[in-house]
Amino acid sequence: MTNLTFFNLENLGEARDGKPLPGRLVEGDPRFKTWDIETTADGRVSAGVWEATPGAYRSIKGDTWEFCSILSGVSELIEDGKPAVRVQAGDTFVMKPGFEGTWRVIETTRKLWVTRD
Repeated sequence: MTNLTFFNLENLGEARDGKPLPGRLVEGDPRFKTWDIETTADGRVSAGVWEATPGAYRSIKGDTWEFCSILSGVSELIEDGKPAVRVQAGDTFVMKPGFEGTWRVIETTRKLWVTRD
């Protein structure tokens, strides 16, 4: 047993399909694929890969802290009351607890993520 987990981006395995939660769709018909790679025993920290097709939806973090690294695609993050921020391959950022806004996928976007609840 090892204490290292590697992300094999060429072979992620089976994805979990999803879409925006009820009441959060803003425009289009975005669809999600999530590959859960690692989760701590207590379930509070998780890591994986996420992909979304074009469209927009409300993103509400609540108490969740999320590290994101964009692998491909182009999106805009529009935090409520703030100007839009374009994110694309190579961009890395943290969405802090309390973030509320719109995630607009312009070109299918794939990100690596780590969350802490």
